[in-house]
Amino acid sequence: MKTHCVMQGQSEIGVIEHEGREYAAFGASVEGRHVTAYTKVQNGNLRLRRWCGQTMLASRWEIVEGYRDGALALMFRLTHGRFIIGYALGDDGMLFRGELFVGRDDEARRMARRLAHRFAELDAEDEFRWEDDA
Repeated sequence: MKTHCVMQGQSEIGVIEHEGREYAAFGASVEGRHVTAYTKVQNGNLRLRRWCGQTMLASRWEIVEGYRDGALALMFRLTHGRFIIGYALGDDGMLFRGELFVGRDDEARRMARRLAHRFAELDAEDEFRWEDDA
């Protein structure tokens, strides 16, 4: 089994070659204000990475809230009052979905929680539909 990535603008496509066939899916991307990436703990620091392992964002970060299922509301500090806020399914190798936010620290934390709750609701709805279809 071999893997590689193809970049198309700010979007990544992850490709797996297995038994003579190729399987492809969207990986990390930046589309306008929206960010999709994967979490990676490296030397005690949480980073956002591409599916192929390249670091997308290494900055000061904060776990705003942890949930029983291991999911996290996260906040990454940028410069000039900007943040990447969002929701990750876990802290190492898991999917992160978020967006750019401009404001103060306390507002960014509140919005990260709100975004995490909304993504958790969407995940629960998807899980319900999946089980219902089966």
